[in-house]
Amino acid sequence: MLLPEERRQIYPYFYDELESKLRSLESLGKTQDKYGDFLTPLVESCLPEEVLVAWERSRNHQTESEGSRSLEQLMNFLRQEVKGEEMVLLARTGLTLHQNPRKRIIMQHR
Repeated sequence: MLLPEERRQIYPYFYDELESKLRSLESLGKTQDKYGDFLTPLVESCLPEEVLVAWERSRNHQTESEGSRSLEQLMNFLRQEVKGEEMVLLARTGLTLHQNPRKRIIMQHR
């Protein structure tokens, strides 16, 4: 799933901040077992609509495994989404950086 350009820049920051806050809670002895049930809907409410729809789709296709927590699944999903967006961005910018400048001009005029 590709996000609009302005959201692509915010999305990795959002994920990093969220993971940092969750680690801080864990360092204080607050485990996901204790707060995961009420934090999951809060995190979901902060997601862009496109991401939330993709999250719901992925949840419908996952099989519930023992011991898996919804917040943990959401964080895994977000991590994969951020990696995917970064790979797409890298592929796009990597191709334009290594293109011959002359070819780039020709491609722009087409």
